[in-house]
This record gives sequence, C-alpha cells and structure tokens, in this order.
Amino acid sequence: MKKTILALGVSTLLAGLATTASAQSPLTSPLVVTPTNIGHILVVPYFTAQEGNATLLNIVNTDKVNGKALKVRFRGASNSDDVFDFTLFLSPGDVWAAEISQNPSTGLARLSTSDNSCTLPTQVNRDFITARVNPKADTANETREGYIEILNAADIVPGTAVYSAIKHVKGAPPVACSNGARTPDALRPLLTEAGIASAGFSAPTTGLFADWSIFNVAEATSWSGVATAVTVNPLMARPGETVTNMVLHPQANGTPSGAVNTLTADPLFQLYATSGGVAGVQVQHFDLPDLSTPYVIGVSSPEEQALYLSLGLAKTSIKNEYFTDDRVQAQTDWVFSSPTRRYHVAMDYTATTPASQVVFNQLLLEGAGYFYNTSNVTVEGSDATRKICVSGIDRTFWDRSEQYKESDDDFVISPSPIAPKVNLCGEVAVWSINAGDEYAPSALAANVTRKNIEVGYADGWGEFLTPGPVGLGLPMLGAAFAKATSTNVGAGVLGNFGLVWEHKYTVPSFFEITSGKAAVK
Repeated sequence: MKKTILALGVSTLLAGLATTASAQSPLTSPLVVTPTNIGHILVVPYFTAQEGNATLLNIVNTDKVNGKALKVRFRGASNSDDVFDFTLFLSPGDVWAAEISQNPSTGLARLSTSDNSCTLPTQVNRDFITARVNPKADTANETREGYIEILNAADIVPGTAVYSAIKHVKGAPPVACSNGARTPDALRPLLTEAGIASAGFSAPTTGLFADWSIFNVAEATSWSGVATAVTVNPLMARPGETVTNMVLHPQANGTPSGAVNTLTADPLFQLYATSGGVAGVQVQHFDLPDLSTPYVIGVSSPEEQALYLSLGLAKTSIKNEYFTDDRVQAQTDWVFSSPTRRYHVAMDYTATTPASQVVFNQLLLEGAGYFYNTSNVTVEGSDATRKICVSGIDRTFWDRSEQYKESDDDFVISPSPIAPKVNLCGEVAVWSINAGDEYAPSALAANVTRKNIEVGYADGWGEFLTPGPVGLGLPMLGAAFAKATSTNVGAGVLGNFGLVWEHKYTVPSFFEITSGKAAVK
C-alpha cells in the first residue's frame, strides 16, 4: 500500500467518524469502546507483581452457546514488549481466573492458576519470558509491570471436535487439557494454520468481560476494576450478519504464511520483513493476532485497524484526583496506559544508537502521523533503561479549594522560563504525586517507568493535556491508585485502604476529527 493511498484512506476514515471515545460511539466506526464493558476485545490497563503486589485476572464468557478461543497477551510497561502469551479456550458461560505474582527465586513475574479451562500450551503456570525485552535492562523487572490484551480470536461452535474437547461437563472438560496435561487429540491440529482452518471455528462474536484486582497481602491493601471493552459497532451490521474475521493463529513457533504487512502493524515485525532480517524482530505464529490484526470485515489493513482503535481510545486531556495527606500516610499514583502505541512506534534493541532504535510504522507516520510522529516522540534513559516517550505534555494541579499551580510558583520574577512540559515515558507510565522522588515509597511501588511530580498541595485534582500532534488526542487508558492508613479503627489496630479512581477524559469533537484542528475543547 502506498502512503498516498493510506493518506486518502485515513482522510476518509476521519471524515466518517461522528465522534470518538468511551462516552459516545462513532456512528460509522467499525470498532467502538463500549460502556457496557462487554465486548470482542479487552484491555487491562495495568498489571503489577512489584514489592508484594499480585494481580488477579478473571475473564468471563457470557455467551451461553459458543465457546471462545482467546489470545491472552501480557506486554511490558517499558516498550510494550511481549512477555507472556497463550491461547485460552472458554466454554459457554465459563470463567477463567489466574494470579500474576513475583517468583521469589527468579524475580520474574509468573502466572499461577488452578483453573481447568483448556489452554495452549496446556501448562501456563510458569515464569514470564524475557526474550523480547531490552537485553541490557534488569530483564526480570521488565516482566513485573505492564498491561494485558485479550482478544476473542474465534468462536467455538457446538458440534465441532474442539467444542467437545473444551466444553465443561460436570465442572470440567471431558479430558484434562490444562496444568500440564497431555494436549487432547482434538486440539493438536491447532499447531498449524491448515489445522485451524479445518477445525470448524466461526467468526468471533462479542460476550467477553474481565475484572482485575491488585492485592498486597502484607500491607492489607487492594485495588480493583474492569477491563476496557472494545466491540464491533452494532449499528454497522444487520442481525445475524458476519462482521468479523476469524483471526486465530497457532500457539507455536514458525513463520506465518501471510505477508507480514497484512497481519500486523507492529513496526519491528514489518522492519524485519523489509530489511531482510537485518533489523527488527521476525514475526512468529504466536505473535498473532495482536490489536492491529484486521478484525472487522471491511477493515483493509493493520494500519487502518490501529487507527480505528486509536481514535476510539483518544483523549485530549486526562483528569483525576490525588490524595497525599500525611496525616493518614496517603499516597497516589496515576497510571497512563497506551495500548495502541506499539503499532505506531516501537523500540528496536538490535540498533546501536538511540535515534535508530526508534522505529515507526512508516505508513502510519507518513500517511497520517495523527497520534505519534517525530514531533512528539523521543527517548529517555541509558542503554539499560531506554524507553520511548511522548513529549510536550502540559499539566495543571488544583487543591480542593480552587487554588491551582501550573508550575512550582504562582508568581514569578520576569523574565521567567515557561513551566517545563513533561514526558510520558513507557507504554505504561506511572506518575507518583508528592512522593518526594521516584525512589520514595508510593502506592503501587512501581519502578519500571515511574516518575514523581510535586504539585504543591496535599489533596485535590489535576489535569494532563494530551492533544497529540494535531489535536486528536492520544490513545490512553488508566486510573489513579491511592492508599491510606487510618489509626482510628480501634485500639491498637491500623486500617489500610486502597482507592481506585478511573481517569476522566476530554475527547476530540466531531469538528476536530473531520478538520484535523489542533484545538482542545
């Protein structure tokens, strides 16, 4: 696809959108973020296994007829590198539950589950994998924070051999297919593309939701929330009409048969293909599908898929509360998760200089560049800590009585420098409020991408402006995580409390989308 063709396609795409975002659905966008929290694709914006924290994940199939073949992928906080992925089969009405915690022997994050829902491989109780993270970094630490992608890759219909193998009977599949059991014969053909094509899967439908919780048992603190759900726009299909592509791929090593640029927008996979293997990363069966794999019939390319998702998640500003009152030892961390940035720009650890390590998807950069381009993408850190950052972020913080600060002082001696903008570094950026510095204790004990910001007030609210290069916003999710300790529970008793406040957003207006204006409404 030539960049001029993509540019025309992007212009048509943008002109066709009536609005964006989680509050109001685009009337003609094929993918929308749904307020029902039930969808085809789910994103958990943050997981952690740091400093005694463990993340619990529950995935629910509300479809009472069809099973679901899900791709579950954990990506690292630094640069969205794949640190663990597998295929999960949910029976109709099934729930799968697991815990992510730190292995005290290896320091790696590890997944633990006693759930009997089928998986490929059948043994997923194991440490996360460091093959794709920065080899010069603390590789174990790179696995302990990030975000989670969950995609329904195919429906499993009654009457097929796969359905019979994974369908629960009296509380379990008829033949054990998890926790290291021998792979059932009905699932073994799924090691190949031909086997998947002949297995009788149907196009994926909606019906998924997920809940997450972060627990710290030693500190008696917890937080919880729901995964963001993306669904195919119900206004774009007649009842019974097939609107999605079956996108299940083998959970195996090996090179997919299709052209890389038709399967994924990931710049590192595309770079490997175009450079003849000199740079980038060679795509494997297990890398697919990802969030850019064309999911809806009529979406013509991974770049178009990535743009639709990015528009649906775009925010021009992010607002939330903070709570750092010393009287109750309160702490607050803000989490900013960017689950589609990987398809616009990625970090190539095989390159020798910081500038050459930043790899853009050339079609998205040259054909659009609406969310990430050379004007707002930079890098920070040494060889061991290098992260892609989004630059030029303004912020303002208020106390609870209308006072506000845009910089460290309300009044200045002129000439005075303009208050510095901040960089959001990492695919999942964590900002501590009033912690003292980025090494002091904080609510989440994050350390992969954590920074600190001093706002001048103990409690209040703040706003990060995220207009992006042309005012369409940046695709982001997240929340504020706060904790406090009360000494008034009873004699000799302390009470620890965790609070989660979902971010509140401003989204680009219809006028901004169709005209490309950079103003923030």
